[in-house]
Amino acid sequence: MGSLLEKFAGKIDLIYIDPPFATGADFSFHAEVGDSGEEIYKERSVIEEKAYRDTWGRGFDSYMEMMYQRLVVMKELLSEKGSIYLHCDPTASHKIKLVMDGVFSSGNYNNEIIWGYRTQGVSKKWWPRKHDVLLFYSRRDNFVFHPQIERQFYSKPFRHTKIDEDGRHYIDTYLRDVWDHDETRPRISQSPERTGYPTQKPESLLERIIKASSNEGDLVADFFCGSGTTMVTAEKLGRRWIGCDLGRYGIHVSRKRMLDIENCKPFEVLNLGKYERQYWQGITFGEEKTKSQSEQSLYEYLAFILKLYGAQPLPGTLHLHGKKGNAMVHIGAVDAPVTFDEVEEALNECAQLKQSELHILGWEWEMGLAGPNNEVRKGGLMHETAKTKGIKLLLLQIPREVMEQQAVDKGDIRFFELAYLKASVKKTSKLSVQVALEDFVIPNYELIPEDVREKVSKWSDYIDYWAVDWNFQNDTFMQGWVTYRTRKDRSLKLESDIHDYSEPGKYTILLKVIDIFGNDTSQAIEVEVS
Repeated sequence: MGSLLEKFAGKIDLIYIDPPFATGADFSFHAEVGDSGEEIYKERSVIEEKAYRDTWGRGFDSYMEMMYQRLVVMKELLSEKGSIYLHCDPTASHKIKLVMDGVFSSGNYNNEIIWGYRTQGVSKKWWPRKHDVLLFYSRRDNFVFHPQIERQFYSKPFRHTKIDEDGRHYIDTYLRDVWDHDETRPRISQSPERTGYPTQKPESLLERIIKASSNEGDLVADFFCGSGTTMVTAEKLGRRWIGCDLGRYGIHVSRKRMLDIENCKPFEVLNLGKYERQYWQGITFGEEKTKSQSEQSLYEYLAFILKLYGAQPLPGTLHLHGKKGNAMVHIGAVDAPVTFDEVEEALNECAQLKQSELHILGWEWEMGLAGPNNEVRKGGLMHETAKTKGIKLLLLQIPREVMEQQAVDKGDIRFFELAYLKASVKKTSKLSVQVALEDFVIPNYELIPEDVREKVSKWSDYIDYWAVDWNFQNDTFMQGWVTYRTRKDRSLKLESDIHDYSEPGKYTILLKVIDIFGNDTSQAIEVEVS
């Protein structure tokens, strides 16, 4: 949200949030594997585990602090006519309402909406707890609101009833603040909307909120977007939208749901990691105002990463920063991807020192650099270069958790190998090409739960989606062709459609593959058509 303030402060017309509450199940989900569609249960990731610890580390007090900080920023993002709906558990609504009174003022409180539902299971100690609460506040008193009408049908006529085109007797009544026994009740488990998220809400609920509190063309946001119901509904109703989530799988599911919408307008999937890392570097190792301060900050950063990786600093070298056992270690910069040239310089220095193994730790990677990381899977430009020099090359991802002091203190930091993607480009005519996937190896296979591995029969089972940008310009990924699995159709094409270029030249084709856990892997391929 902080990254949006510069461009979107005072411009968002409606915010709906359903923040995680009380249990870690908010971050877990059921995913489907391969052509068969067998379900697996995915526990929360390390990042999500960390978020859960921060939210509930001091019990309800830390949860309320988390919510307060975010509500303050949401108020800044709301337009003068804007409103916010906060969806919460009835056991917390009375406390969260006090926080919202403080942020938005009690004078801008509009409704406490009761959203009732019927599910299995009742208690014999108290009345069945079968409702959630929606707290409805506005930025000012001139907020947008369109009363919603519910049509009630009757078996025979009486005073005030009307007759519809099918001869049924009805009365239109304004909806009140108790939503029960109507079309917004959750039926996700039997619905084609179902994504596998246990906290997923029905589109009909969001449709009512968006219709009531926004106009066509307005900007709607959801900052705990989960499986993307808010964005999907906003798109269908002609609104613009912004969604964010820290779960990779949630973003992936949201993207697939958007692509399934007929005539969906173009949208971007953005990652804010680089800016977050720059901020972390500044507050952790000091702002760089002079050359000596810059050198000291860099030294402290390298020493910090080396310590987490279990390596020792290596003085007197240009491109090698440390040593772990028999392996040399090079660490990529905080704010830039590891490049081919960078790896080659480190390889050359390894060769000069007669070292036989090099580990490259990076936050991001130059397109096309990632490739196979062991002796079994040969191939890839850099790995061929390493092979000719007699050096074993290992590429490892620096995890986001290194920026979280609590995760560092608890020893949660793990450096993972990159996934391996093999693809080929075939020229079908002078100006036409086709891309085919040939292999995909998910990183750290041994860490995948046994029940997941048992359901995988071939390498493509790990792939849930892949797309092609036929003319990548080193900026935004432009999806020119895509295939992905759905609950109805579990098949996945391994060859793209044929693409026709309008004129001869050299082009960069960028492939993006997303696995069943929501992790993405990209690979660039150069092609020349004439």
